[in-house]
Order: sequence, then structure tokens, then C-alpha cells
Amino acid sequence: MLVIEFKDSHIGEAFYHQLKQSLAVTKRSNDDLIHIHFKEKETLTTLSIEGLNSLRRDEQQAIISVLTNVTITHFFPKWLKEFLKDMFYYEDEQEIQAIIQTAKSLFFPSGGKEDRNFTIAFLQWQQDIFQKLAPFVENNISFSFDSFLFFRLKPSREKLLSLAEIAIDEYKLELEYQLMLDRCRDFLKRQSPRVHTVYVFLKNGIEFYDSDMEKISVQQIYEWLETGTPFEKNLPVNERMIGPLVSMAPKKIIIDSAYCDDDLYHTLKNIFEERLFTSSMTFVQKQPSVKRSSFLS
Repeated sequence: MLVIEFKDSHIGEAFYHQLKQSLAVTKRSNDDLIHIHFKEKETLTTLSIEGLNSLRRDEQQAIISVLTNVTITHFFPKWLKEFLKDMFYYEDEQEIQAIIQTAKSLFFPSGGKEDRNFTIAFLQWQQDIFQKLAPFVENNISFSFDSFLFFRLKPSREKLLSLAEIAIDEYKLELEYQLMLDRCRDFLKRQSPRVHTVYVFLKNGIEFYDSDMEKISVQQIYEWLETGTPFEKNLPVNERMIGPLVSMAPKKIIIDSAYCDDDLYHTLKNIFEERLFTSSMTFVQKQPSVKRSSFLS
């Protein structure tokens, strides 16, 4: 009989319910081959599993997987929270939870997300915990779960430190992004349109044209940026998109859909909302009255 001792009865109870559910699916709990008992005592809670030797290898691995996943569910956020409070001195609970959610979105497998350069990938990290739990189940060895956490899973905990650092950076970037959106929207509410309709072409750098398809000069953009809100101030003008558009405060923006990627469109839509349109645009450029600027070429 395998006996696992817990100081925290909630963790033991979580293991118990997940194991019962898993065994119900395999129907092994109905044939008197395996029994699970959960007992709460004054100082320790115990989870007992009888009949492990009667299980096939794949069934034993299913039990190890349950123990692994319950461990991750409870201790992944707990360990990250400890890092954030003890090493990075975060105190606000809302901020801590936001960073943990960011860490989850970065670390846990999800379709369409690019790989991040962590010291360990999630699936490898999960497999490490599985391998540390496996001998206890396969050999029917009773153990203290709290000692197991402290000694066997200490390296697994420490491997999350780099993830915590990256999640903090991502969280700060997201905060800055949201502040930028708010500043842009506030400016648009206050500023009357300087150009009614702006066409944005991205094939050859960034080029802005007005309703008459006259190119908006870099000198004019500089003038508006000086009197408006100076977004993207560290970028050269030919790499700026948001600052010039916000400073123009147009009623309508039409952007060339062939060169507008999803991230750019998402940001512009967040700022300009119903003012933004995309279109597949081709036109014969008018001869500019102002000499073509190298800034916008």
C-alpha cells in the first residue's frame, strides 16, 4: 500500500478527488483491485492507495500523471508568488496575480505562440516532476509529500526563476502599452481633426497621404508632433506610425491591407476604433509640390 502524508489537507484532498475521477474513467475502481482512502488527522493528512501492483504499467503512469498535474496546478502559482514577493518585493496581490497569469500564458503550451528562450521548456519541466514521482508509485514506496517538495522538487522550483523574470518584463511592457493606448485615446478626444482622411501606404517605408492623395510632408508631421503628443519620440520619423496619425487626429484612416500585419492592425484598431479601415490600395502618385523627403522613403 502506498501512503502519502500531507501537512496541508487541501493538497491531499485535491489528489484524492483527481485520482478518484481518473480511476472512474478507467473503471478500475469498480473491480475491487484498487482502493483509495483519504484521512484527515490532527497534524497530518494521509492518502492511501491499495492495489497498485495489480495495475498495468499504463494505468500506473496515469496515476503518476494525476499526481504530477495536481502538483503543478497547486505549486506553479505558489512558487512564482514566493519569487515575486521574496526576491522582487511585489506586495500588491492584484499585480502578483497579473504577473502569474502572464507567466502561464508564456510557459504553458498554446497553439500559435512562438517559442520563448527559457532555461527549460514546460513539457520537459513537467516530465522532470513526473520522473521524480514515478519510483514511489511503481515501487509502492510511502513518502511525505512536504519532504518530497523540499528535497526532490527544489530544482524544479528554482528553474521557474527565469520565467518569473521574463513574466515581470512582459507585464511591464503590457502596462506601458496600455498607458500608451490611453494617452492616444485621450489626445484624440481633445484634438480636432487636422486631416479629414489619411491614407497610409507601407510598401516603401511609411507614407501618409491626405484626401486629395497629396503626400503629407515630413516638415508638417514634425510641426504637429511638436504641438501634439510626442509618441515614439526615440524613433526616426520614417519609422513612426502611431505618433503622426494620432497628431493628425483624422476622422478616417485607410491603411494598405497588403502590408499591415496583425499586430500593427490590432494596435491601430485599439486606438482609432471605428475610424480605421483597411483596403487593397493602388494609385498613381501625384507629383509632389514639396521635394520628396528621404525621411519617408
